[in-house]
Amino acid sequence: MQDTDDTDEMSDLNRKIIIAIPEIAAVIKKHTQNDFKHYKTTTLTRRIRRRILVLKLSSVDEYIERLQSSREEVFRLFRDLLISVTAFFRDADAFDSLARGVLTPLVNRHDGDSPLRIWVPGCASGQEAYSIAILLAETMQRCGKQVSVQIFASDLDERALSIARSGAYPLEIQDEVTAERLERFFTKRGKRYFVNKNIRDMIVFSAHNLISDPPFTKVDLISCRNLLIYLGAHLQKKLIPLFHYSLQPGGYLFLGPSETLSVNRELFRTLHTKHRIYQRRVTALDRPHTLEPPVMNLNRFGSHADAGNSELDLFRYSQQVILSEFSPQWIVCDDEGQIHSLSSDPAPFLKIAGGNFKNNIITMAHENLRTGLRAAFSESKEHRRRALSEGMSIPVEGGIQRVHITVQPMPEMGSDQSLHLVVFHRIGTPLQASIHDDSIRSSGGAKLLDSKAGQVIEQLELELLRARDALERTVQELEASNEELKSSNEELLSMNEEMQSANEELETSKEELQTSNENLVRSNNDIQNLLRSTRIATVFLDEDLCIRSFTPAVKKIYDLRESDVGRKLTKFASEIEGMPPLPDPRSLDDDDELEHVIGQIAGRTYIRRVTPYRASDGEHDGIVVTFSDVTELSDSQELFKTLVDVAAQIVWTTNADGRVVEDSPSWRAFTGQTYDQWAGSGWANVVHCDDRDAIMQAWKRCVDNGETLDHVFRLRHHSGDYRWTQVRAAPTRNRDGSIRRWVGMNIDVHDRIMAETNLRRSEELVRTIAENSTNALIMMDEHGYLTYCNQACLEMTGF
Repeated sequence: MQDTDDTDEMSDLNRKIIIAIPEIAAVIKKHTQNDFKHYKTTTLTRRIRRRILVLKLSSVDEYIERLQSSREEVFRLFRDLLISVTAFFRDADAFDSLARGVLTPLVNRHDGDSPLRIWVPGCASGQEAYSIAILLAETMQRCGKQVSVQIFASDLDERALSIARSGAYPLEIQDEVTAERLERFFTKRGKRYFVNKNIRDMIVFSAHNLISDPPFTKVDLISCRNLLIYLGAHLQKKLIPLFHYSLQPGGYLFLGPSETLSVNRELFRTLHTKHRIYQRRVTALDRPHTLEPPVMNLNRFGSHADAGNSELDLFRYSQQVILSEFSPQWIVCDDEGQIHSLSSDPAPFLKIAGGNFKNNIITMAHENLRTGLRAAFSESKEHRRRALSEGMSIPVEGGIQRVHITVQPMPEMGSDQSLHLVVFHRIGTPLQASIHDDSIRSSGGAKLLDSKAGQVIEQLELELLRARDALERTVQELEASNEELKSSNEELLSMNEEMQSANEELETSKEELQTSNENLVRSNNDIQNLLRSTRIATVFLDEDLCIRSFTPAVKKIYDLRESDVGRKLTKFASEIEGMPPLPDPRSLDDDDELEHVIGQIAGRTYIRRVTPYRASDGEHDGIVVTFSDVTELSDSQELFKTLVDVAAQIVWTTNADGRVVEDSPSWRAFTGQTYDQWAGSGWANVVHCDDRDAIMQAWKRCVDNGETLDHVFRLRHHSGDYRWTQVRAAPTRNRDGSIRRWVGMNIDVHDRIMAETNLRRSEELVRTIAENSTNALIMMDEHGYLTYCNQACLEMTGF
């Protein structure tokens, strides 16, 4: 009983959704410029119902209000309506037929520099377009011929198009693409397959609205698979002529397994019924009228050259006179019985009834000829040979005319359509219904005989007429039943495709949920292992400072057990002296991060950090308290600070780009700069102007090349004097070799440089005095070797 109630509620909801579809479609069109009003009602109803159930709304009116107030929900529904169920080589047998029956002829007969043009409307994430490109590459190799190819793949869904443009697909396509094709046309990188460049370059992906945007034209093939089943009859009637317009004469149309040309059949002929491959027919608008009326040259006194033309015109004119006056009536029609051309005055063989006009030779034929014509026409279509139907008659003025019908296939008319020539032959003259011989009329017995014979003939003709009427009614009923069965079959195929699509969506949703669940379990395990491996003491508290969970390392701070979850942390005494109180979780902002350096009795040092706990919706739902053991780091900092103080040198660090981002008390103490003054490249402001360009260039070269810096320059002391310093800097690197930071030291070498300068000046002074002295001056080392003599010595000794 409950199931029955649920079914009734669902049916009632569906009815209300159907009534609201125009209003919902108007809202979607307002925000997306796409009109879904004429999409198939069942598809729209199912998608809208799904959104209502997901949002847990109670009525269609509530959902309409949600659409009108939420642009985000409009786009969610819009994306749901853009059904992107697709796969590589979906229905492999159909793609094999496409390669053999369409792509191979296209490649073989393609000539010239113009590209082979293919259009794939509703391409979704691109698998169908890439499948056709792969088939083309294989076909060109098999035919030993390379042609230029241009595939236009269009869709409304920009997100699906971005996937198609990237050409990147998951490893699961191994189930759809053979190993040989994967190796030849794809490249595996990580956990994805990427389409090779030669296939990708064939395709242009474009956002395009098939309903409202101008179509691509002069294309050789349109592959529109599993799109029409989601559209209503109104749109299907619009799209089939549009496809006919887009295709070149003789172009091909490739539809999905549940799609047929239920309308506008005269525009296409069927190449493969099972795999839904059709070829464009040449219509009356496509054909140029090149037949000229005969020209008669009656100038019997013309030149010799004109005589030839006269004979030719006379011959053509004679042919036309014979055809128009003495030839039988004829009709040219296609496989569907649609009449393309006919001789003048087809009466009495064809009759045009009142009401809706039906361009079909069987329907328009005289009722006495339909049975024989149908049999001959079927034989001609099936066996592609001439068929003859004899022994028929039709009433004419003054008697009964015997008629034979010949149906002749016309394959030489071209591959774009199959035509038949139907010829009506009059056999003899009409049989007279009355007897005019006076000699027979005068005989009484002859009169009786004629009377009885007339009655028998009349009865036979009446029975024959009734049999023909019954047969005709039976045929009509069979045709109607066949049409109904065909329509039912198409509806069943459409429903099957929709069920298959819904099943695929359910399978996809199931796989997504399963994957999400696996990812969630894996993420939870990762987080637990991460927290254990980092050995960081962490406590998760709710808004009332009650314990939600904690890591094992927190037991060094608080004596907690698993049974303490749910109790307030403030009830527990910590092992750390002077523990600061915890803040109120409601007082913290998103970016707040409170840090305190705290100590422990055992001499360990910790940094306690308090940050907001954010729920999945971004709202605060408590705090996270972490205790990081920084004892070694604190000791290292103390040791480093002590070494710097003892060395009385300037120590500084920069980032990888050579810019100051951290404070250096020793630099500020020497130069007198504030941190803001020396941060970035502000340190250059206290370099002597004569040394500034050289040190800046040397520093830039070292940063660019990762070289060690060793340079001497003058630096302004906080007293205002410039002192010579020697700077040495080296990079610290990450494991991959990239530079993490620069560490440098400035050594005060002013006294040394000044002493060296004074010594150098003294040496130059002594050398100048010696050179200008008139006395001979000689310097020798401890071994008696001459090390110096002045000019006067050289002049005296003659050396």
